[in-house]
Parts: sequence; C-alpha cells; structure tokens
Amino acid sequence: MRVCILQTVLDPYKGANHLPLFAAVANVSFIIVCNRSKAEPKDLPKNVEVVTVPGRTGSYYYGFSDRRFASLVLRRYPAISPFWKQFDVLHFNQVMGPAFRRLRARQQPMLFTIHHPVTVDREIAMQESGMVDGLLWRVKYMRLVAWQKAMCRTCDRVMTVSQTVKDRLQKDYGCPADLIAIIPNGVDGSVFTPDTRDPLFDVIALGSFIHPRKGFRYVAEAYRALAAKGYRIADVGRRSDAQIMVLQSIPGVTIHGTVDQQTVQSLIQRSSVLISTSLYEGFGLSLIEALACGRPSFAFGGGAVPEVLREIDVSFIIPVRDTQTLVARVAGFLRHSEADRQKKGERYRAVTLQHYALDSSAMALRMLYAQMRREGLARITSESSQGSYGFAIKR
Repeated sequence: MRVCILQTVLDPYKGANHLPLFAAVANVSFIIVCNRSKAEPKDLPKNVEVVTVPGRTGSYYYGFSDRRFASLVLRRYPAISPFWKQFDVLHFNQVMGPAFRRLRARQQPMLFTIHHPVTVDREIAMQESGMVDGLLWRVKYMRLVAWQKAMCRTCDRVMTVSQTVKDRLQKDYGCPADLIAIIPNGVDGSVFTPDTRDPLFDVIALGSFIHPRKGFRYVAEAYRALAAKGYRIADVGRRSDAQIMVLQSIPGVTIHGTVDQQTVQSLIQRSSVLISTSLYEGFGLSLIEALACGRPSFAFGGGAVPEVLREIDVSFIIPVRDTQTLVARVAGFLRHSEADRQKKGERYRAVTLQHYALDSSAMALRMLYAQMRREGLARITSESSQGSYGFAIKR
C-alpha cells in the first residue's frame, strides 16, 4: 500500500510529524510532500520518502501558508497528473489549503488529520490576550477555521488523537461521529526507557511556547517557584527572544533551545519530573514519552490531558492555570526517596505502554488505511458502472 502525506513543513522534532508512527506501519510506503523539510537522511524511516515543493508560503496566520502550499503542490502536480495515481490514500496532515479540495475529483480516498481544531487555538489566544489583540487573533484564524471545516466535509475520514478532540470536531464543525477515527499517539518503549543514572535536572518542560495556548506565562511562574526551592530546571524547545530574556532571569534554568530527538530523549531520561502548562492539548505526546521513561508528567488539565493521564495517575492532572498546585505536586514528588520514585516509575511505564504502545497505534492506522482503500475501490467500481466521473464534494 502507498500513501501520500501532505504537510507544509516536515519537522522530525515535533510530535505531529508522525515519523515514528509511519516507521511502525508495516507494509505501507509513504511519500511525504512538503514545502520544506528539516529532516536529515538519518531521520527518515526506510519506508518514507520526502518530496519537497519549494516556494514562498508566508505566515501560517491569515491562511497564507496553507493556501500557498496547496497552490504550489497542484501547480507541480495538477489533479489530473499521473503522480496521484500511485497512491491508495491521500493523507492531509493538518494542512487545509482550499486548492487541495480539487483532488476530490480523483475519487481517491482522502484522510484529514487534526490534532486539535484551530477553533481551540483561536479561543485560547483570545482568552490570553487583551481586547485589541483578541480581535486580531480572531481575524488571524478566520480563514483557517473555515478551511479546516471545509476539509472535514471534503475528506472521507477525519483522524484525530483523542475522544476529547473528536467531541470538539462534532461540536464545532458538525463532523459525523462515524467518520472520525481516533488513533492515539503512541510511544516506543524500546526508545523511551528508564535511566538509572543520577538525574541531571529535577524538572523539564518541552515544546514550543510561542503560541498563547502553550502557556508560557505559567511555565515561567512555575520555574520561578521551583528555582526558589533550589530545583534544577531544563527548558527545551523553541522560544521567542522575549521569552529567552525571561528565562535568563530565572536562576536554575538551563535553556537548551531546539534539539534533536535523541537529545530530547536523553534529557527526559536524565530529569526527574516533566511539567506541561499547555492550556489545551489534543493529546500531549511528551507526557507519555516521559511516563515511558518512568518519569511523572504533571500537566494542566486542558483538552485531552485528563483523558490521557487519568488511567495512569489522577494526581498528575492540575487545574488549568493553577501554578501553585503544579509546584506543590512537583515538590511533593521530589521529596520521595529515590527508591520510592523508581518504584512509582516502574508502574507509570507499565501502564503507559499498556495503553499507548506505538505498535497499537500503528496497527490502528494501517487498518484505517486498508478500510479507506476498500471503500475507495468500491466507490470507483460503482461510479464506473454508472458512468459517473464528475467532480463532487462530499456532504
């Protein structure tokens, strides 16, 4: 089976790139079509190729990037191009340029991935901003919301990572429940493993904090309180210049910036606790990566975080924006003896791999592709027999 993944940027150091998941999907070959790739040859699994379609795309906001990317791809490979014939499924990974809807004319199965709806990004950005900036955020997302909704209604299936997001897609976009597939993020327990060496850091936080949804102001508050208690903190991921200045003013914080996946893995293993101040997560991949390493993950309970963590330990779930409780829970855990922490960590790892093994997610994705392929072939056969070859948008 061959699948075309379309996404604007391939960044192997972000959870939404799916490269570990694709590597685990047996007997499926992937071609990722993107505008630019940050992946080195060593980052790519054997069953993944990358095709770049260069050209200026502009900012993500106001829809510039998605619109331009779709136009660039279809300029190189028009809807009538034989390029598309090689694929059993066209998989749009969170990209929603309106021109992509022309590919519906090919009658090939189309899958659209959403990790969290942009309605949530807009909502939280407005909550975290003043009146003027809030209005600007509304305008920034106006086209993106419309295009995401349109892609949901164009594609045969929508894939997401949690029941929480599925419910939101039904509410915000009217997506039929039976057309939304939930495939949770999975973690490779052979990669994310416990490390018995002494930790280098007491606390670690991961990810890009540029968008207000990620809660930078709250992670900075938590850092200050934890640093005042003498804890060592690792800060990992993309930060704005202004955010770096804030972090530099907090003693005990080591700023690592954007690092490769192997370094991320090592830093998680050599830290005692992971924290997340994201105000909404569609899933939260870093949470289960840390748990698979036997490290607790304390996180604001926005979005799917309670859904992900409640089976592992409900004490990990922190009221949103409550940095005082977050710091208290982290400090409480760090007061345990090393033997107690290790014993707890063994249980965290076992339960996490029971619920979120990468192989299970890969099997579910392969089954979804196979189902869509069968349905696509049946549709083509039916329409051919009826002499129907016209362009038609579903629903």
